[in-house]
Amino acid sequence: MEPVMMFVITAIVAAILLVVFNKQQENKVRNHLYSNDVQKIYLLTAAEYKINILEENQRQLNNITADLGIETPNITAELNLLTSAFKSGEIPLDELNLRLDYLLETLNTNSSLMIEAY
Repeated sequence: MEPVMMFVITAIVAAILLVVFNKQQENKVRNHLYSNDVQKIYLLTAAEYKINILEENQRQLNNITADLGIETPNITAELNLLTSAFKSGEIPLDELNLRLDYLLETLNTNSSLMIEAY
């Protein structure tokens, strides 16, 4: 075989390999974007669940402490601040979830103390 033909065949094989490699890289990028979307949906769902739990705990705590005349922490105001900060882009989604976790811990601690006092 002539050297020119060998070079042409090698170039064609290299081009085919590059196309296959490029397709694999595109698939990796698509899978990564899909994973990011799934993670974002999970974090949004977790935040929504935590907010619902906080609101329900606040209602229950208000009902318990109303009889005792004890002032309760205003979780609703904190939730409003956090959600408006998230909507305006001041805090990212993962930080919102961390702050909601902190509020849950705080409210659960206060709830258990109030129930013991009751």
